[in-house]
Amino acid sequence: MIRANDVVYLLTKEDVITCAKEMGMPEEVITDAVLYKVKKGVEGAWEGWTEVIKGAISYALKD
Repeated sequence: MIRANDVVYLLTKEDVITCAKEMGMPEEVITDAVLYKVKKGVEGAWEGWTEVIKGAISYALKD
């Protein structure tokens, strides 16, 4: 079981709706079909996620 404090990043439908609103779009444009496509797009963008995490770790340890 994954505990909430073990989650590093979580993107919700509400986050996607907030982004749409920031883009001047109404909430209603985020249908299940659109949300599915957003999920697929984010998955594709995260192909190099290990490098992103390594960079974040290095940045965090500089303090």
